[in-house]
Amino acid sequence: MRTVKNIVDRIETFHELKGRRHRGADARAHAHARPLRDRAIIYLLFGTGLRRAEVVGLDLDQLEPADPGRLRQAKKARLTGVRGKGRTSRTVFLGRDARQALADYLAQERPGDAAASTGAAVLLLSAASIAARRPDGRLSPRSINTIVGKIGRLHDAQMPPTANSAPCAYQLSQASGHNRAELERRLGHANDRYLRLYTNPPDDIAAGYIEDL
Repeated sequence: MRTVKNIVDRIETFHELKGRRHRGADARAHAHARPLRDRAIIYLLFGTGLRRAEVVGLDLDQLEPADPGRLRQAKKARLTGVRGKGRTSRTVFLGRDARQALADYLAQERPGDAAASTGAAVLLLSAASIAARRPDGRLSPRSINTIVGKIGRLHDAQMPPTANSAPCAYQLSQASGHNRAELERRLGHANDRYLRLYTNPPDDIAAGYIEDL
């Protein structure tokens, strides 16, 4: 996760147009590129455990506070009314990385795309320069796959291969001290069966428990 964050924090440089005429002070990103939005999406996925459909379904009025300046200073920023599986609804709190990434996106990239969209209420918008985008500008769940895939390829090209890490849900379980209420909030599952399924330790960690006996 640390190495992916390292790539995400430099994501703007990867979107710059290449070539001699684009170097230096005139460097700019591709027309469809939204690096700040993509960074915000990655930090939302990392910090909250939201699913693809939950991320693209977010509206601006679910973010508290939604003002970039206040969001940078707030220590209890949150997303309200997040719809999960089984018609569940929960409040999700945002960590510092997610708050800062969202504030950057709201201040710098979103205004231009919102002005060219009928979906001013949508939090994360597709680029206004994309002719085939939805009228309200809302991203599709599949677009999250594309964004994550691109960042994954950038990561693999920049970083040496590492061992598989523990699943996100297991890490959340460890970080929260196996607190059931917090896991329900983060994962969006109220059913014990799903909580047990997603928070089981991976094989390498389970094998390590045996070694310590």
